[in-house]
Amino acid sequence: MKIVAGGDSMVWGSELADSPHGGLNGHSRNTFAALLAGDEYICAGYPGINNYEIATRAKTELVKNKPAGAIISWTWPSRDGVYQSSIVIQDFQLYCQKNNIPYLFTCVDNCLIELLDSQTNWDHWYMFPPGTDLHDTTTPRGFYQWAVENKYSIGADGHPLELAHTHAAELIKEKFSELVIKNL
Repeated sequence: MKIVAGGDSMVWGSELADSPHGGLNGHSRNTFAALLAGDEYICAGYPGINNYEIATRAKTELVKNKPAGAIISWTWPSRDGVYQSSIVIQDFQLYCQKNNIPYLFTCVDNCLIELLDSQTNWDHWYMFPPGTDLHDTTTPRGFYQWAVENKYSIGADGHPLELAHTHAAELIKEKFSELVIKNL
């Protein structure tokens, strides 16, 4: 069972002990995506990329590695420039549906959510629980928001470290198994 993971530095594992320098030494095996995927993990993520590049890299790996499932962590829409995050995400969702690819989406920040419309299949999303403290996000959150607001250790360049990824994988595991693992 192959799992393709798409995303930015959070999926790549920048600042994690086994990938301390971003793209220089390869991706980490300790990200929440890698922990969920297990042995046949294919990292299509890369630091600093936008949602269009996430979708393109993930599609390339899905074509090469059929049959495969996907876990995609969409990045900040501000990185997209001329691309519209909503179109890119809905196109990738449609691609997975048409090709019978089991998938699960999440994101780094919930600011992306307001850009999506009723065509989005929210049943295939995992959003981290809202915060309970006064200054926390009171709606479902992305991975980065959740990690920062829950005071997980953050690296010097702003990336959540190992414990955040481990706990995130534990939170996502049931939904990932239901949507991806059981359908491969």
